[in-house]
Amino acid sequence: MRALSLAHGMKDRWVANGYPDFPVWIPLVIDSGAFAAAIVAVAQRAGSGDLLPAAALVALALVPWLTELRGRVAPWPVFVLVTGGASAVLMVRYPVDYDFVPFLLVLMVGHVGACLPMTRSGATLAATAGVLGGLTWADALPGAAAAIWLAGLMIGWDVGFILRALQLRIQTQESEYAARERQIALEERQRIAREVHDLVAHSLSVTMLHLTAARRDLEDGSDVAEAIDALKDAERVGRQAMADVRSTVGLLSQGAGGAEPPTPQVGDVPALVDSFRAAGLDVDYWCRGDVDEVPAATGLGLYRIVQESLANVAKHAPGSRVRVRVALSRDPGTLTIRNALAREALSSGSPGGSGLTGMAARADLLGATFAAGPDGREWLVEVGLPRGDTAPVATGGLRCPLPRLAQLRRTVVDPA
Repeated sequence: MRALSLAHGMKDRWVANGYPDFPVWIPLVIDSGAFAAAIVAVAQRAGSGDLLPAAALVALALVPWLTELRGRVAPWPVFVLVTGGASAVLMVRYPVDYDFVPFLLVLMVGHVGACLPMTRSGATLAATAGVLGGLTWADALPGAAAAIWLAGLMIGWDVGFILRALQLRIQTQESEYAARERQIALEERQRIAREVHDLVAHSLSVTMLHLTAARRDLEDGSDVAEAIDALKDAERVGRQAMADVRSTVGLLSQGAGGAEPPTPQVGDVPALVDSFRAAGLDVDYWCRGDVDEVPAATGLGLYRIVQESLANVAKHAPGSRVRVRVALSRDPGTLTIRNALAREALSSGSPGGSGLTGMAARADLLGATFAAGPDGREWLVEVGLPRGDTAPVATGGLRCPLPRLAQLRRTVVDPA
């Protein structure tokens, strides 16, 4: 447990200093192998009377590994000079048959290859190969053994290089995945924020129209029943808005297996227009084409754009007549919303109501085109659907005008 704790601490310090975030077992295996090789090398010289100086040289060879407990990989020249030099002196001064010291060099090359960039680890490999060549020249290592250990050096470096490359790739993928998760979470929060904004803007606009109608009825001395009906409608819209907001915000804590509540579609636009008409907004609406052909995501986007546009009219030009046209009989389909600009907008050049950014974002998510701005003395919102979201009708389309309410309150607030 103590060794595992030290390995975790060393690993954390490595990562903090910019080294690859290896699983903890990799440094454990490499370091344990180096200490095991050192113990075997000392044990090979136990009966020669050179145990103490041999042990001192082996301890010196392990110094670069020991310094890594502080969280920094020793520079490759330190490995070559200290580990390589101590190993060479040990093999020349205290030679034994089938010496195990070169295995320490193999682990050193693999260790540096796993921790340092290719140029530095390659230099370590070349310098260590030179150490083996010097040992062969000094007759401390037979030529055949030198060839075997040179192959071992190549394998050790290759394993370390592959480990480093794989770990860096894994870290890159983890970073990309984390960034993608953050982006998805941000987009989901933005989507929910748009839904809440649309719900609140719609309900407040309709509620204010009802309240204004009730106030004007009372001020004009009209039938009190009309004012009471307007207040009841305002209360109903407010309660429905609260329920819709709770349902939408509930998506934040919804589990992966939960079913999302049904979302409004193009077929629900008549009911939406109905609610604004009942509040006193003059809305003329018709659609052409089959609303069932529109994909759910596109239908929701169109519904929200109509909702936001009508809410803007109710806020900025409540006395204006609104014309909503949904053309689905052609591919691509279009949505246009027109209303007369308020006097203040005509005189000041104001770009109109708020929520344009949200509508543009919705259209962009659908791959649709979006335009909004003054068109003469009118304000125009125009959405061009992407191709394939509507199906052309050979008969020229179906005209589906919104039926007028049997009893429609026509109280309209002056824009002034």
